[in-house]
Amino acid sequence: MNEMIAKILIIAFLVESIVLHEIAHGYVALLFGDRTAERQGRLTFNPIPHIDPLWTIVMPIVAYFLSGGTFIIGGAKPVPVNPLNYRRPVMGDICVSVAGVAVNFLIAVIMILLLNMVHIVSGNLTGSVAVYVLLHAAFLNIVLAMFNLIPIPPLDGSHLFKYLLPRELRSGYEMLGRTGAGFIILIIVINVPGLWNIFSTALLGVRDFMLSNLIFF
Repeated sequence: MNEMIAKILIIAFLVESIVLHEIAHGYVALLFGDRTAERQGRLTFNPIPHIDPLWTIVMPIVAYFLSGGTFIIGGAKPVPVNPLNYRRPVMGDICVSVAGVAVNFLIAVIMILLLNMVHIVSGNLTGSVAVYVLLHAAFLNIVLAMFNLIPIPPLDGSHLFKYLLPRELRSGYEMLGRTGAGFIILIIVINVPGLWNIFSTALLGVRDFMLSNLIFF
């Protein structure tokens, strides 16, 4: 029963973390003068408007099978923004893109701080549902942040990487995300022998390091 409760809570944390990621994009876009996300009702904590068939349903299933049932990743429907409305287009594009990743890292930090509070209060970090949920919520948010930093359109990392490209190559690079080719390339990349294992091993190392070091002051 405790295990079932823990998994339900972890899924709830993951869903809301993905929602907060998208809200952060829309809210920062609003700060830079673009009201597109607000007008389309995407600045809401309700997860339903954020569900995307590709990223919320297909991607987790594909990731699960590609990893042999050891790993899962996904996302929400990208928040609609119009960079032409930004008061400072380049800075706005960068800040809007970084906002979602920053929120995931912030959530991870908050989960780690809560783990410390549990440690201080109980003095025990083993066999607790609270510890299990907080640890995995922190880990999954780090996964989301790292995943979104991959520089393949339409992931957030591509919005940063494109400014390192010559101006004449940027539109073609961005087109990968609009045509869906970016998703196909991403699947190919993570399915290249060894790359998925390297990514998964790195994330498992992060989890183990968190458990053995980061949750103690």
